[in-house]
Amino acid sequence: MKKLVGLILAIMMIAAVEAAFAVNSDTTQNAYNGIENSANTIGIAKEIIFVNAENTTVREPNITYTYTIATTTPGTATITGLDMTNKTTPLTSQVKAGPIEAVSATTATVSFADINAKITATANGTSDRKYANFTFTPATFGAAGIYRYQISETQSPAKATVGIDEKAIYSATRYLDVYVKWDTNHENLEIYGYVLFEGTATDSIEYNDTAELASKSQGFVDTSTTAGAHTDVDVYTTENLLISKTTTGSMADKNHNFPVTITFTKASGLSDSIKLDFAVANSGTLTKTGTDTNSVDYVTMDAALSGTVRDTSTITITGVPYGSTVTMTETNNTYDSYRVKAGTTSGAANLLTEATVAANATSGATTSQTLNAKQSIYITNTLDAISPTGYVSRFAPYALILIGGIALLIIAKKRRPKEEEE
Repeated sequence: MKKLVGLILAIMMIAAVEAAFAVNSDTTQNAYNGIENSANTIGIAKEIIFVNAENTTVREPNITYTYTIATTTPGTATITGLDMTNKTTPLTSQVKAGPIEAVSATTATVSFADINAKITATANGTSDRKYANFTFTPATFGAAGIYRYQISETQSPAKATVGIDEKAIYSATRYLDVYVKWDTNHENLEIYGYVLFEGTATDSIEYNDTAELASKSQGFVDTSTTAGAHTDVDVYTTENLLISKTTTGSMADKNHNFPVTITFTKASGLSDSIKLDFAVANSGTLTKTGTDTNSVDYVTMDAALSGTVRDTSTITITGVPYGSTVTMTETNNTYDSYRVKAGTTSGAANLLTEATVAANATSGATTSQTLNAKQSIYITNTLDAISPTGYVSRFAPYALILIGGIALLIIAKKRRPKEEEE
């Protein structure tokens, strides 16, 4: 009789546990369905959203996330689901604290690095998703049931130092329910489902509770459904800088390379040597800071950058962390005095008022620009046909030499007759 009662209770327990997960097997109810790597391993998704207004490929920031799994006390939390046999009778199962010995390793890491494949960042944001894997040993659970764990996120270095921004209501904690049952022979325990959710350790996720269904999660990922809006997720926003050169005027040398200096000031909190990609066109140059292990040249914001530009040259620097600022100067390494101005659009002078820069002199610095959108610096050098005033400054040395020569000839002529008379 005792054996019969025990068998009935075991069957009821299995039915309750399976019923509790029945609704969670539906992809419309369980956001985690199908994500597990195998029956005993689950991957917790970690997502960074990459934003750039110009749809530009950018490097990942250098950061490592560590995920720690621990047992947690679910209190009176229960799971309700439909009986998997008749699909109509709701059954309830008590959630248990997950035994930590059932987890093969209590920590897992996810790393992002600037030498990885580049991400095409977009204006609305592009997801870069990786997984922290946890593997369980079913036999260690000891009995069928629903077992709850807490998963906590930490990272190194701090997010702000590499330009990552936590969006509203960001939570570094998730809870994982592991569903365990006996196999068909009632000999071995097996895992048949997982539910990851964001909330509290004592939450009871009911199958027909819309609010709690919305709490189900694939991991540390974006919960917004609005394009361009991001919630509860890490976002890495970068901007691009364009420097463009125009040399104009009837006496200007359009083939001359003018040295430029580009100076960044890092956004608040940035401390890492963040690698920036660059491209030059039409004879523009930029001195690299270094070359990475993928043989790709890069620059950083840690020191002033040096380059050269001539007429129609451009220098483009991509992946600058949002909120950083930039200024630039140009050196006039010619024998002439050029009028120099700079603006945010071609021909404008709103960043540097037009002024004459003498030979071997350096222009003033452009007004500091904050990279909270794509920024452009158009620098224009002008050397027009020489005006009368210009003749004095441009040709005075030669004129003086000519006048001096004529004077010497006159003096020589006057002296010659006197010498002949003597």
